[in-house]
Amino acid sequence: MKTILVSVDFSDVTLKVVKAAVHLAKPFQSRIILVHVFEPGSPLIGISGAPDTVAVPQTPPPIAPPDNMVSFSHLQEMISSIGLVSTTVELEGIPAELILSQAEDSRVDLIVLGSHSRGPLSHLFLGSVADGVLQRARCPVLIVPLSDTGG
Repeated sequence: MKTILVSVDFSDVTLKVVKAAVHLAKPFQSRIILVHVFEPGSPLIGISGAPDTVAVPQTPPPIAPPDNMVSFSHLQEMISSIGLVSTTVELEGIPAELILSQAEDSRVDLIVLGSHSRGPLSHLFLGSVADGVLQRARCPVLIVPLSDTGG
């Protein structure tokens, strides 16, 4: 196993995901690629004429991607302290698509990502990056859950 792609979203599960990847990478001295995908939000629209309705501008102002340099730096320090090499990649767009594309381009041997264990309604309306990657990946995928419990 030469290369491991680790998808990070800088949420509560990120540190757990990176630690799992490091644990797998150490025996093989695998290279770790930390990937963060910024998904620009779409404007909110109310569904009625009530006060909660928000007018949507014709050309919404662009949303700047967050500055994750410090967060990436902390993760890279942790990885290098174990004696492993890592690189970072920031992308903008649809997370599952870009994670899979980066995995193909980098010819990774494993994709590691986290699952937030959201409820079924959230899953139905928002989908899941983990599911999207798992269904279409051409290499093994390790999904690290947010919690250690089964529920």
